[in-house]
Amino acid sequence: MAALRRKWHEKHKDKGLREKVLVLDTGDVGGLCQYIPIEHSPFLGRDLMAILCIWVHGYDHLVGNQQKRGFGRLLLETVEADARQASMKGVTAWGKDFPYWNPVSFYEHMGYVRADAEGMTVLVFKPFLADAQPPKLMRLKQPPTAGDRKVDVTVFVSGWCNGGCGYAVTVRDAVQGIEDIVDYREVDTSDRETQLKYGVGLDGIYLDGKPFRPDGPPFTTKELTAEIRTLYESKTAQQGDAGDA
Repeated sequence: MAALRRKWHEKHKDKGLREKVLVLDTGDVGGLCQYIPIEHSPFLGRDLMAILCIWVHGYDHLVGNQQKRGFGRLLLETVEADARQASMKGVTAWGKDFPYWNPVSFYEHMGYVRADAEGMTVLVFKPFLADAQPPKLMRLKQPPTAGDRKVDVTVFVSGWCNGGCGYAVTVRDAVQGIEDIVDYREVDTSDRETQLKYGVGLDGIYLDGKPFRPDGPPFTTKELTAEIRTLYESKTAQQGDAGDA
């Protein structure tokens, strides 16, 4: 995971990438934010600052739950101030249309409006100027196809999201030892050109051309391996029925 993150960071650190950490009075880190001009982000648009992530520690362990203390608002206002200073026309961010993780409702509460959506993924933005154009999500142009005999497992991973990096590593582990039933492909979308080629901004996993848990819940290596085996057995049974017919 660290190697994927480091690779992405090296490619983007000189492209306007900005990162801040929230340091508590104790000296501990209680949150962070990461943002970049939209032209180098996973989204489509111009003259906007794109928030990749805003995170405030929300668990009782380690530094304790720091949410509901206004830190999210503080981080967001910091990004907006930075964007104005950089002469951006607005700020965009992405979220999910549910309350469990990265809820888009947080941004809406802060005055952001919906600009685009696909499934449970929503892109919002706050314009600073009247001529600011709404951003858009990328749409998949080259969807993976089902394998003829084996199960096609395709992973799009850019490295900008720690969660996406974790899923990529989980998939790598899941296909180990079952190479006889899997055609595995990992597409590196850390380059803007590759993102635009495939129409993939956010990381994703596809099994036989269909997205696997795009909105959760999280999965383990064991669960994914079992899902691949089930798909393979179903495909083998269907091919056997077709042969008999």
